[in-house]
Amino acid sequence: MAKGIKKISIIGSGGVGAGLAYNLISRLSFEKLVLVDIAKGLARGVGLDLEDTRGFLGFNTQIIGTEDFSKIKNSDIVVITAGIARKKGMSRLDLLKINASIAKETAKKIRRYSPGAIVIVVTNPLDVITYIVAKETKFNRKRVLGMGSSLDTSRLLNILHKRTKRSVSSMEGFVFGTHSKDMIVSPARISISGKSLAKFLKTKDIATVVDNVKLRGAEIVSFLKTKSAHFAPSLACCNLIEAIAHDKNEIIPVSANLNGEYGVKGVCLGVPCAINRSGIEKILPLKLTKKEKSQIQKAGKLFKECMTSL
Repeated sequence: MAKGIKKISIIGSGGVGAGLAYNLISRLSFEKLVLVDIAKGLARGVGLDLEDTRGFLGFNTQIIGTEDFSKIKNSDIVVITAGIARKKGMSRLDLLKINASIAKETAKKIRRYSPGAIVIVVTNPLDVITYIVAKETKFNRKRVLGMGSSLDTSRLLNILHKRTKRSVSSMEGFVFGTHSKDMIVSPARISISGKSLAKFLKTKDIATVVDNVKLRGAEIVSFLKTKSAHFAPSLACCNLIEAIAHDKNEIIPVSANLNGEYGVKGVCLGVPCAINRSGIEKILPLKLTKKEKSQIQKAGKLFKECMTSL
């Protein structure tokens, strides 16, 4: 049994929500999983389908699919995946006004029914939505985090593997900043078997890797048309929940509400954090290069411009 984790609720039963639910019952032991979606019957159908994997997976978790938000009462962890997906030609910022209104209402319900929960945000534009949820719930900033940069880091490792043919287990590095094409991918922070990327890739190839990571989400959407990625995002979120449930103190880059860290304040950006049963146990400091400082400042400025448009 996960340490003190009895109930997990997922708001939104689309691809990411359903995928996350499957990963959770496959990998964690806990008492109750609640799926909520305003689309009539969707959460119930997904819940029944998940129940039918019990004979294969052998889990004991009770699964509830519903349109009733009150069923999330007293959840230990609540995940927000609700919102429209980014469509081809649509930037993450284009999503802002639609998904912001959804996030505000969802956050109020979380505050009402699960005031002690840790909240994980998956809905895009992720950093701004994370901030909105933190503001509306009024939760301690340790208990509201966004999944974004951990997904971007997994994408980085995959793309490096394809380029170098090296195992991802031999790689170290992470992506931080915004969960968008303006994310910070610093080659100097990436190594393979303890050696710099320059030992494995030419300068132009490293630049290509950086560009591919930044545009990976848009690339996926360009093929899926009306849908967006869900396998990797759901696993990224599951990994966060495992770190919380097992009190791992694992270092994972997540979108955190910054209060002077990295020279910015009043914004949510992806930074490396120690994740445990309290949520964000600690925001880890990084000594930034001049270029990274400029990128973080730019990200903070763009973030605040987005907020003023609401």
